[in-house]
Amino acid sequence: MRWLGAALVWLSASSGLLLAGFAAFGGLVLLPTLIARGDLPGSLQRDALGAVYFAIAAKALLPELGLSLASWLVLARVAPALERSGRALALALPLVAAAWFPFVARYLFDVWTPNGPRDYAVTLILVAGGAALALLAPRALSAHLAPGSFATPPKRGMVGSDD
Repeated sequence: MRWLGAALVWLSASSGLLLAGFAAFGGLVLLPTLIARGDLPGSLQRDALGAVYFAIAAKALLPELGLSLASWLVLARVAPALERSGRALALALPLVAAAWFPFVARYLFDVWTPNGPRDYAVTLILVAGGAALALLAPRALSAHLAPGSFATPPKRGMVGSDD
């Protein structure tokens, strides 16, 4: 039960970081336009931006995060050495996120159509990279989520127990 609680805390913290980071990134992208125009967008423009942000979050970012986290939890049980090493975690978790991107892009992110390989690569970096960073940050900042938290405990033999 403790494992499930830690996984839910990890999911919650990562989701919050991902959405906050996405909002900050969106604000930075819009900042030059706002400065050039000299005023804030009208209500219709704000509604349109909100719809675009919601679609990206709901159809790409959060599914990418959820699939990556679920896959990592399984991988941590199957290959606990990856989970126990901070370096392996920092290298492998982004690869897991990147591996899910083709599925997310093809079947879930239906509001997006890439205009070529560069478009695909940039979106892959933004979506999978954002999800991976959001998943790694809580693991680096919380002792309860530190590397090794989700690995299967080492097996104890029946003979020679130190208890």
